[in-house]
Amino acid sequence: MKRCTLLWVGLFAALASLTGCIGGPDLKGQPFFTSPAEPRADEATVYFYRTSASIGNGVAPTIQVDGRAIGSLPSGSFFKAGIPAGKHSVASTSPPIISGMVNKRFDITVENGKVYYIADQLSTVDFTDGQTLGEVDGRRFSGAMFYSRYALVPAEEALRSIKWCQELPGTAP
Repeated sequence: MKRCTLLWVGLFAALASLTGCIGGPDLKGQPFFTSPAEPRADEATVYFYRTSASIGNGVAPTIQVDGRAIGSLPSGSFFKAGIPAGKHSVASTSPPIISGMVNKRFDITVENGKVYYIADQLSTVDFTDGQTLGEVDGRRFSGAMFYSRYALVPAEEALRSIKWCQELPGTAP
């Protein structure tokens, strides 16, 4: 009996120590969003952000553009990416410790010199605002229905939400 208990305690401790790997970079001391950077004329400026989540806050999906990882999105964070004009394939993958699978995929067309805001959003109500990129994912958690998506958010709306997000380390211009 003691050996089994010791095994479970060891397994629990090992899993608890891995939560840092799942949660992404530490945001402690990182600056909050203040204002968008001046866009460059030779590329689009794209802000990826995720407000603090009530569920899934320990998971930091990795964002890939055209198959190249450009950042991760822990709960309450943002990062900025310069992307050349044209159509691009964006994918969000779960951390390898969970599954390493693509969770969401969508295409986006951007223009040089413009700023775009893409939000990882969660709601208890299905989205009907026309901002969804790709598909909405609906799942039950503790008996309640939750909907998640990536959305192309208009600047005015995005600036109200992103101001509560902290910049990921190493993403300053």
